[in-house]
Amino acid sequence: MIKAAIIDVDGVLTYFRSAWQHLHRILGTDDWASINRDAYKAGLINYRDWALVDALLWMDVPRTWVEPPVTLRRGALELLTFLKDNGVVTIALSGGLNYTGIPIRNYIDYFISNEFVFDGNNSLISVRVNVENKDFADEIVKNVGVSWDEVMAIGDSDMDLPILRRAKYSIAYNPVNEDVANAARIVVNSDTLYPLLDIARAILGK
Repeated sequence: MIKAAIIDVDGVLTYFRSAWQHLHRILGTDDWASINRDAYKAGLINYRDWALVDALLWMDVPRTWVEPPVTLRRGALELLTFLKDNGVVTIALSGGLNYTGIPIRNYIDYFISNEFVFDGNNSLISVRVNVENKDFADEIVKNVGVSWDEVMAIGDSDMDLPILRRAKYSIAYNPVNEDVANAARIVVNSDTLYPLLDIARAILGK
């Protein structure tokens, strides 16, 4: 029985895999951002430092610019609505940015991601790093009051490995590599989330 669902946002609920890169493309800062990404991948800076220097590329940008509309993947709202209607505590856990939470906030119980920090004029000044990795999901599960045997986890990337390895009902959705696929009990490759809705219905007997 599913009592809680932990769902990755970027690449699962959204078509883009990275809220960071998506925003860089919109604001025209992707070339500069690639330098930061290369430094992080080379181990020259840690995740927190990477996030902070990446956000500097958007310094003083108006809030409306860094909260662009997000197109959700087909089936996303249907999946979230189904879980909510059946009493499943739904947690959106993202290593991305909090603007992706805007279109789903009325359909979930918790949204945990990195957060923009604005000044009094609603201009961006920094980012608050809340999600360097998803190892802390164990604490979330305990706080919700369920066990991992009652959790459905959905993810697509290496950052999702901690939740996919622990949850009884783990789904690798369009996994980026074999490690992610092998960590899950179920692998789904699809352009929509309707197969995940079917799986949730089957588990809950609906």
